[in-house]
Parts: sequence; C-alpha cells; structure tokens
Amino acid sequence: MTQAKNFRYTRTIRLWLIIGLIMLIGQVILGGVTRLTGSGLSITRWDIVSGVIPPLNQHQWEEAFDLYKQTPQYHKINRFFTLSDFKF
Repeated sequence: MTQAKNFRYTRTIRLWLIIGLIMLIGQVILGGVTRLTGSGLSITRWDIVSGVIPPLNQHQWEEAFDLYKQTPQYHKINRFFTLSDFKF
C-alpha cells in the first residue's frame, strides 16, 4: 500500500514539474518574441495592480497619451497618432 501511495505522489509531482517547465519555457519564448519585435516599447508604466484598468476620464486619457508621446515607438512609427487613435 505504501509503494502505491508513493508512486501516486511521485507521478503527481512529476506532472506538476513538467507543467511548470512548459509554462516557464512558454514565458521565455513569449518574452523573446516581445523583445525581438519591439512590442513592449509602447508600455509607458508597469503598474502591477492599477495598470489593468484603462483611463476612466478625459484627463487620465490625456496623461496616458502624453506619456506615450515620450516613447521611441511614438517618435519612430506613430507620430501621426491623435488622442482618438490612441484610445482605439
């Protein structure tokens, strides 16, 4: 009975480690693609909790757009953007 229980725990731990490894590899690949394509350049601030909520009023949108105007992506690619384009 003890060997069967140990085998079940070993199998569960092995599965947990494999899933964790697959997730880690996926994150590294996604980070590499983001880095190579320059996709993360438009992110002006990395607010962990409040960063998931979009601007809620006109003043906040203008502040976010002003921060975006300071990024290299705006100067090199999206110089023609208006506030309404940025909102979309």
